Amino acid sequence: MRACLCLVAAGALYPTVAAAQNHDLQQWTLLSAQGSISDRIVLYAEVQPRFTDDVSRLGQLLIRPAIGYQIDKDVTAFLGYAYVRTELLGQRPTDEHRIFQQLNFPIYRGAGDFTVTARTRLEQRTVVNADGLGWRLRQQVRAEAPVRAGGTLRAIAWTEPFYNFNTTDWGQRRGFDQWRTFIGLGIPVFKGLVAEPGYMNQTVFLRGEDRVNHIMSLTMTYRW
Repeated sequence: MRACLCLVAAGALYPTVAAAQNHDLQQWTLLSAQGSISDRIVLYAEVQPRFTDDVSRLGQLLIRPAIGYQIDKDVTAFLGYAYVRTELLGQRPTDEHRIFQQLNFPIYRGAGDFTVTARTRLEQRTVVNADGLGWRLRQQVRAEAPVRAGGTLRAIAWTEPFYNFNTTDWGQRRGFDQWRTFIGLGIPVFKGLVAEPGYMNQTVFLRGEDRVNHIMSLTMTYRW
């Protein structure tokens, strides 16, 4: 189980080690809630402030609601919307709107409560006052295992490449856009609420030097 967790993380870190040189320290907090409102209909919502430039200011804010349909016990399809406000130093702020389709499904369930799951997300992206619809695919693979047999504390590792299908005049470039890797813990806080603190590495692929963001990540997920 530990070997599988390490392989997920190590594979995603490879492009970071190979190419990136421009670095930034950031802090991202994701607050999310999800629950059923009928036998098969699921609601989801999240808000995520991202502090950038050595955690000195709010560089990005993301708000993302979605509605899902539970195909079976372990497979759920979502349709959602995301609003993203980005403020880069020395540049005019941008407002981005996204529509996305998403499928959550299991890959493997092993002994000792070890699991591997996947999240496939297709995004259609537009930027205010700019032309062009950007299509992007995101594929996350996530592994979890108890730190101790029968315990509630869990080790978590996931990896997520982003691929752009086209080029737009507002900055999206066809090809691999970025790659994210997370290593951390899943800590039950109280019934329904789980905290996931850890380290995230984000490599953004650029025409010149790639950019690496070292992110202190905290996800708080409430399920009802």
